[in-house]
Amino acid sequence: MSLKIEKLVYGGYGFSKDNEKIYLIDDGYPEEVVEVDEIKRKKKTIFAKVNSIKERSPYRINSKCEHFQKCGGCQWLDYDYKHQLTSKTNIVEEQLKRIGKLDIKVNDIIASDFVYNYRAKMEFGFSYNNEVILGLKKKSSNEIVDLKSCPISPKEFDELRNKVKIIVNKLNIQVYNSKNKKGILRSLVLRKNNINNKIMMILVTSKENFNKKEELKNELLKLNISSLIHLVNPNNKVILSGKYNVWYGNEFLEEKFNGIKYKVLPTSFFQNNYNVTQKMLDYVNEYLNTQNTNNKSLLDLYCGVGLFGLYFSKKFKNIKGIEVSKTSINSAKENAKLNNIKNIDFDALDAIKFLKNSKSYDYLIIDPPRAGIGIEGVELISRKIREGVVYISCDPSTFARDLSEFEKLGFKIKSVQPFDMFPNTYHIENISILEKIK
Repeated sequence: MSLKIEKLVYGGYGFSKDNEKIYLIDDGYPEEVVEVDEIKRKKKTIFAKVNSIKERSPYRINSKCEHFQKCGGCQWLDYDYKHQLTSKTNIVEEQLKRIGKLDIKVNDIIASDFVYNYRAKMEFGFSYNNEVILGLKKKSSNEIVDLKSCPISPKEFDELRNKVKIIVNKLNIQVYNSKNKKGILRSLVLRKNNINNKIMMILVTSKENFNKKEELKNELLKLNISSLIHLVNPNNKVILSGKYNVWYGNEFLEEKFNGIKYKVLPTSFFQNNYNVTQKMLDYVNEYLNTQNTNNKSLLDLYCGVGLFGLYFSKKFKNIKGIEVSKTSINSAKENAKLNNIKNIDFDALDAIKFLKNSKSYDYLIIDPPRAGIGIEGVELISRKIREGVVYISCDPSTFARDLSEFEKLGFKIKSVQPFDMFPNTYHIENISILEKIK
């Protein structure tokens, strides 16, 4: 079947409509006429893949990656960056209209200064194909693509990943098999900080003790890394979970934004594009500068290691940080001490449970996981927050749903600002400023 692609939609799909049927097309771009193969159907929506291009989009470019189309790490490496940005702004606006029923003018997305080599953390999976391979998952699959290079990760990561692959093959260490629960090697996670380019290597295995463990450790210590962590994760799908031992160096990387220092532990969440993270902090700072917050309180929900709360600590009289991860909260407390910040208090609690029993606060900064805060969370916030909300989201769908609920419950949406945290992918970070109608 021949179809013309109208636009891109969330998920990275090209959108086309034919006889009331909606086609979501993988690997197609606006203005292209393509022949497609159907993959699956879901009611009136047909998921398809490009078989051939009859009329090429003027925005399609040559990819810089030999693994593109096989590896699932990027979706838009062959799509002009300027038009990636336009498409992402349009996607956010479309999600707000379709899901949230909100007719809001979305600000043009704020770009990343770095389109390649921007990621501060990468999780590579081990697999076996005649030898141990190390890379990222295929599109819509758990199968690992063996990588030689990755254009969105730091160049140092390529060298380290390839050397680790040589080492584990030489030592003949078995790869973990999730089906039969046998084997050792699960993942290699690399993290890099921005202030001095230090690299933390995290080796994830299914067992703490295994054959040739000491030989492997000694070989890895020869690599150009600042710290080496051994994390034991028997079968949890969340790779960075479980107990860990420090084999070499510090158990943290230090990061800094505008003079505020942060210690980031191996299993702690931290933003993955430092350039765009600073732009997000600047955007929130501009809003807070318009508010009289000196004698006001701030609630920082899903605070992680304290990124936002600590950064804005001088603007508020007192701050409460809430995060379910005890590891992250311990880091947040350590970061407060590191910066001699005394007007902030952190607790390891579930956000919804906390809101049900908490006092009221003047302002809220909230950065929930992909699922958002939900209807119950918005309702609780509407009763506990007196003045303003800064809502940060990594999923335009749940973002639209939650903003709609905020509007119903007495908040005015002042702005919606997308950020391109992940160039060459369909992922979009958003910040909305909401003010309570009095």
